[in-house]
Amino acid sequence: MIKAKFMATGAVLAIAAMALTGCSSDSGSDSSSNIGLSEEAAAALEVAYTGVGTELNLDSIKDVPKDVNLYVVSCGEQVPGCSVPAAAVKAAAEKLGWTATIADGKLNPEGFATAIRQGVAGGANVIIPIGIGCGVAQAAFQEAVDAGVKIIGGGGVDDCDPKLWASERLWLEDFNPIQQWEEFGKLQADYAFGKHNGEVNAIVLNFTGQVFGQWITDGFTKELEALGNKGKVLETVDVSDPETQDGSMLQKVNTAILNNPDANTLIVPIDGWLVGGLAQAIVQSGSAEQLLVVSRGGDAPVLDMIRAGGQGVNATIGFAVGWGAWGSVDTAARVLSGGTPAWIGESMQAVDVDHNMPKSGGYEGAVDYQKVFSSAWGK
Repeated sequence: MIKAKFMATGAVLAIAAMALTGCSSDSGSDSSSNIGLSEEAAAALEVAYTGVGTELNLDSIKDVPKDVNLYVVSCGEQVPGCSVPAAAVKAAAEKLGWTATIADGKLNPEGFATAIRQGVAGGANVIIPIGIGCGVAQAAFQEAVDAGVKIIGGGGVDDCDPKLWASERLWLEDFNPIQQWEEFGKLQADYAFGKHNGEVNAIVLNFTGQVFGQWITDGFTKELEALGNKGKVLETVDVSDPETQDGSMLQKVNTAILNNPDANTLIVPIDGWLVGGLAQAIVQSGSAEQLLVVSRGGDAPVLDMIRAGGQGVNATIGFAVGWGAWGSVDTAARVLSGGTPAWIGESMQAVDVDHNMPKSGGYEGAVDYQKVFSSAWGK
């Protein structure tokens, strides 16, 4: 069973503010950072720092299957947001005694399809696609299913019609997949609202390569509207996979910043974009002092930038990708054993230089998830 901790949002913020700022929590928040903020802004910031925290409690799996050949389809091994969870899936599968192979999707739909077909050719029993939805590689997923392969979600969604996957990875019982992705954008809005005392003038980068990109954007805009006050989106900039690969995204973002001199916030949906040149471009353009840059991921290189300061990013909504990766393997084990997939959780919360920042590496959350999963597997 997953127990979730939720904080007040939207219209409830004003009521919750005094209680939230007057006590400590395990979110790593510091009430001194709320000095000078309105009650609404202080409460929003506390929501972002607390995030959605979970306690992971799992029933044991009876008769965990053996001799399983698992292929992990990484969205792209050149970026930590794909390679880190792919490696974590491999480690979790090997903990179970399974054979595990990583196939590189190379950050494009053609590469995704090739990697899926590599798994089929390699005799996979299970394929776990990392950060890849069904719709972007539907034909290849159909071929895998026709070959008897079980597809288990690795953070993406089964948006094929009809659905093809044996199971998505289940997050929290009170959230559907769309709401889970919207939560990232919501926490970005809470953070920006709090940091700017309600006066948010945002440029929002909207990822068009997969369906979840729009959901993150929707989560931001909905929460900013719910928070009210003076927060607004000045411009939404659509960014595709080809534009991130050929570097043309950087010019689009720079143009949006130049066209919106009143902007004080830049919302980034993927940490890897910052590592891939966006952060450097922000610094070189002189926009780092103007913009509060809030990303999503919690990748180690981005956390290093935040730790250092002045590197083109101020905060990210961290989520425990290793935890989620082990959860995908847990889901596969339960499906293969004829059981019901569990709600495995995956904590997410705002991380900046003073809050929720691990001493080193990427964001992992506060639960020893490997110990909990291993216990459920009898390992």
